[in-house]
Amino acid sequence: MPLEQLDETAKQILSAASRRFLHYGYGKTTMSEVAQDCNMSTGNLYRYFPSKLDIAEKFVAVLRLEHIERLRGIMEAKGKSPKEKLREFFLTKFRLAYERFHDRPKAFELSQTLLAERPKVALEWENAEAQILAEILSHGEAEGSFTVGNPHETARILQDIAFRFTSPAVFHEGEADILTKELNGVLDLVLDAFAWRNYQRAGGHRRGVPGEL
Repeated sequence: MPLEQLDETAKQILSAASRRFLHYGYGKTTMSEVAQDCNMSTGNLYRYFPSKLDIAEKFVAVLRLEHIERLRGIMEAKGKSPKEKLREFFLTKFRLAYERFHDRPKAFELSQTLLAERPKVALEWENAEAQILAEILSHGEAEGSFTVGNPHETARILQDIAFRFTSPAVFHEGEADILTKELNGVLDLVLDAFAWRNYQRAGGHRRGVPGEL
């Protein structure tokens, strides 16, 4: 069912299942346990969700909606330059991934199960993020902050560059302050490259000279 059509019972099921997924693990959670937590029969639970995997997918869809709203708020913020928005986009994406996965093996297990069983979930998440990122790049191009070529293609490239910092891979990585410093270094290089493209496009005349970010 679409997210906007979730009734209170469906929300209760998602809440109960997510608690079990994140505490006991996806593999050890059963539909009957989720039904008991919701004070309903297993048969009634199946009326809402045909399988445990469907519950997990919907749970992640709700997370994605909240996640995308945070990132869209960055894109729509007033008084910030496209460069500032680009940096904040990736730093926020990193913080959310870090909080969600770092040293949380059950959350990592859930993400890996969905990646294997429902790969479209990851694709939908990446597409939604790429759309917002492309809008930031397009605004930067329009005002002369960036020279990026195709914003949508560049958004995909930037997602690949930042994958280590902004995916479930942070489960295996180090401390947040160290990773934040490394990510800022990567973003410095990206912004330097955009500034150099601006410089070249202007025929070598001053227009976002490298180093002035």
